[in-house]
Amino acid sequence: QIAAPGMARMRQALISRTFRYFSAGASSVSRPPAVLSIQSHVVCGAAGNSAAVFPMRRLGVDVWPLNTVQFSNHTQYGKWTGHVFPPEHITQIVDGIDAIEGLPRCDAVLSGYLGSEPQGGAVLEVVRRVKEANPKAVYCCDPVMGHPEKGCIVAPGVAEFFAREAVSAADILCPNTLELQLLTGGAEALASLDQVRAATDQLLQRGAKCVFVKHLGPAGLEGGPRFEMLLATEEGTWHVSAPLLHFDRPPVGVGDLTSGTFLARRLLGYSWEDALELTAGTYHAVMSATSQLGAYELQLVAAQDGLASPPRVDAGIQMKRLG
Repeated sequence: QIAAPGMARMRQALISRTFRYFSAGASSVSRPPAVLSIQSHVVCGAAGNSAAVFPMRRLGVDVWPLNTVQFSNHTQYGKWTGHVFPPEHITQIVDGIDAIEGLPRCDAVLSGYLGSEPQGGAVLEVVRRVKEANPKAVYCCDPVMGHPEKGCIVAPGVAEFFAREAVSAADILCPNTLELQLLTGGAEALASLDQVRAATDQLLQRGAKCVFVKHLGPAGLEGGPRFEMLLATEEGTWHVSAPLLHFDRPPVGVGDLTSGTFLARRLLGYSWEDALELTAGTYHAVMSATSQLGAYELQLVAAQDGLASPPRVDAGIQMKRLG
């Protein structure tokens, strides 16, 4: 049975949280949550921080982007220019933030694509320092390793780092099904929702508060015709699906978009369930704008109204509680 939450309640929650920072007078403006986002950056297009920063800011989150690599464009073009930064770059930037007493204001660390295994150790040290300065801060790890159709495409040692160290440090994990398989040591691809749920249970037992499977693909309830995601927490498990639009060349950066907006919704006070449903609506709004413009890159600016007020049930977003 598809869950259809009271739309009046949901819309009112969206409106009140969107505008809670801006009430009658300037003196009542509150500090927005802050996220240190450590991932890749492309100058032209949308991937890594280039896909996550604008959407999170559009929702009302103060994002501090720290780039692990800076490329001209994403690598699926087959050619690019740019650099992978040394791990010391991450440490030095955070040293500077610490020197101006900024770390206590950081509410979350979001990590994504790593250009090398040593960057992973630098990220975890940053997480330790942020949590020491702000014990309420959370670590959201998007363990970018590859795609079920493309395989593992990261630098040597990065996948092992995520499975060996990042899993136990993260509060929120955002894998796709390939990454979920690698994090749990599976020998074969996860081919069913039952297998996915068993793998998420393993990660919850290892300390994560939440596992957000950002794309189920053939392992979903419907086996691929819709875009499906799963959220597993100690409080329950939810499934959501959205219309899947056809692209001759599927855009890159969708996982970076959904991980960032999911974290943003949680920091803004939404429940697990509402954060998941709104993330599905955000996905659909961005993909619809991208399709309408016939673009290869995610059209985030064109879809910005849908980022702030994403479509839900009336756009074919379907929610189901599984347990």
